[in-house]
Amino acid sequence: MSRLTVPARSDSSLSSLKNSCLNALSSGAFALLRPHLTEVTVDEGFVFWDSNFYPNTLFPVSGLVSITVSFASGESIEVAAIGREGAAAQFTPDPASGTTRGCAFVGGDFIRIPTAELFAAARANEEIARLVHFCRDWLLTQSQQIAACNAVHTAEQRLCRWLAQSCERLGSQTFHATQDEIASGLGIRRTTVTLLAQVLQEKGLIRYRRGKIVVADQALVEKVACECCIALGEKYWPSTRLQKYSALRAHTGE
Repeated sequence: MSRLTVPARSDSSLSSLKNSCLNALSSGAFALLRPHLTEVTVDEGFVFWDSNFYPNTLFPVSGLVSITVSFASGESIEVAAIGREGAAAQFTPDPASGTTRGCAFVGGDFIRIPTAELFAAARANEEIARLVHFCRDWLLTQSQQIAACNAVHTAEQRLCRWLAQSCERLGSQTFHATQDEIASGLGIRRTTVTLLAQVLQEKGLIRYRRGKIVVADQALVEKVACECCIALGEKYWPSTRLQKYSALRAHTGE
């Protein structure tokens, strides 16, 4: 059973945790959020929200949030994934109208805030409002691109796109994911994932054993991946957009 724990850390530890979106905020904007932030550590598979439970926004630090849409058949497919470049939540005016499920595809450390508190801070502060806007945009951009990707690109291209993006968002070339989870997220058969993993391993692109994936040659994985890797690249991340915005403000003296 997946678990959630709240580590016993000092209050000052939050400022050292590496979510790039939070780090891009000015000290004044961050101070508005800080009283409502809590660090949590969760196991792989922990459910952060579903269509009936949606209280928090998650800022990943060392884990990965997979956002999926489920069907009556019991199947689900990933429509977005969020790492330390952004924040994950039901970013809708009425969260009760949301249809997604968010879980920890890769377990680790996350910073959470009640979504109501985040929205209240956004109404009071333009910088936080921009953060919410950029993070909502990022979810929409991914869902649109992945819908097109699933319809057009081969299973091998999609798997390599997912592997490359997971490395970028986690900041690591080693992580844990089962073939069942990958197959479910990409909307392909488990046997297909097994065959593709064998091929990629034989080519020296990855090493895979008992759910542990090591991307041995990230550049080559990106080369095999579809063009969606570029379309969902770092320059479109919420954290990158926030950093550019902050740099522009500093340059203009606003």
